[in-house]
Amino acid sequence: MSTEEPISIEELVRTATRAGATLVRDIRPLAAPEPARLRRRPAPKTRRWLSWGVPLAAAAAVALVAVGLVAFRGADSGAPATHPATTTAPTTVPRYYVAVDGPASPFGALLVGDDQTGKTIATVKAPPGLRFVNVQAASDDRTFVVMLENQTTPAPSPTEAWYLLRIAPATARPYQLTKLPINLPSSSRLASAYALSPDDRELAVESVAGAGDQNGDNRTTIGVYSVSSGAELRSWSTSQNITASTVRLTLSWLPGGRRLAFTASSPGGPHENQLRTLDLTASGTDLMADSRAVLTVRIPASNPSTCWMMQLAPDGGTVVCGTQFAVFNGPTDNAGCANGGLEFTSYSVATGKPERVLYRYQSRGACFDGLADPLWTGSSGSSIVGATEINIGNQGGKQVDQLGVITDGRIRLLKLPSSVSPDYDGIVAF
Repeated sequence: MSTEEPISIEELVRTATRAGATLVRDIRPLAAPEPARLRRRPAPKTRRWLSWGVPLAAAAAVALVAVGLVAFRGADSGAPATHPATTTAPTTVPRYYVAVDGPASPFGALLVGDDQTGKTIATVKAPPGLRFVNVQAASDDRTFVVMLENQTTPAPSPTEAWYLLRIAPATARPYQLTKLPINLPSSSRLASAYALSPDDRELAVESVAGAGDQNGDNRTTIGVYSVSSGAELRSWSTSQNITASTVRLTLSWLPGGRRLAFTASSPGGPHENQLRTLDLTASGTDLMADSRAVLTVRIPASNPSTCWMMQLAPDGGTVVCGTQFAVFNGPTDNAGCANGGLEFTSYSVATGKPERVLYRYQSRGACFDGLADPLWTGSSGSSIVGATEINIGNQGGKQVDQLGVITDGRIRLLKLPSSVSPDYDGIVAF
């Protein structure tokens, strides 16, 4: 069953209750419990409450809900809220995924799947007049943000809309689709990347200027929006062209909710890719001045297979790089494409140098061009979900693609429905 509705008081209370529970766990008890692990449900309580325990717990819960609601409303005050630092980073591969299934209907659909069983849990139809375009996952393996386009707006500038998708596997109501009241401030701006904050309160959107934008066609903006009200809380812009095709644009939050990671082509040259972090507590509005490069990779013109897709691991110390071969530069050495030209490599932020090859694709046939995309990375990049695609232009034969969990140099292939586009970046989210 699909519901399209504003975020309710019930949802606010639920959010406050979860936040309150987190605060309670931070209080030192008489006997320290085993720390909670990410994505695992808390074990059933076996200790008996004393006669005064139940009313005291109820009173505490009411107080926590009240505090949570005040904090939630405070997030709309005009600046990003200051949230408690979150040091926990994802360590296990997400079990559930959401994929955009284009051919399912004229306006597309979403498939909610289980990557362990290979089964589809639910099919989500697009709201009337809209088409699913892109999906990104939050860190809890249950929450996703979906971007849609309004089909009534003429191309090339269709109106964008965002929806929050919450899934509940093995329940009578396996998903809930809720419209977010977020709109870009200018109709001439086009979203290129977006990401939901760790506490689900804010959506970061990177956008580029479209035709007729008063700031110039090269202007790039990152804005942070309130999920509950849609208000733009902060924004940073630059007039420099940082969106050249030598790097694929990505946007992600670091644990703690105070920094964003994004990719850029260095203003210093067309063959230099950067991964940068933006300090959300900085007082300025200049995207480049308020951010710093954590990794800069030079791309020799003669070797187009160097770092093209970059993701900062949640620990902040490792960058996972996926390469491309001859996708933008044209075929140069097809033998290199077939024999290790596509790979996933981890780089050290401290040294700026590659540490190890996580996985290298070996083609069993002709390889004219291709790319490697890291779609999800664990806390230190030791485990990732990655995709490789070759013969993207179908030169000389059929396009080949694979998607899987990569650990210790090996890949465990995941099977998705054949109707899902093999251009997995933004099409499948974990």
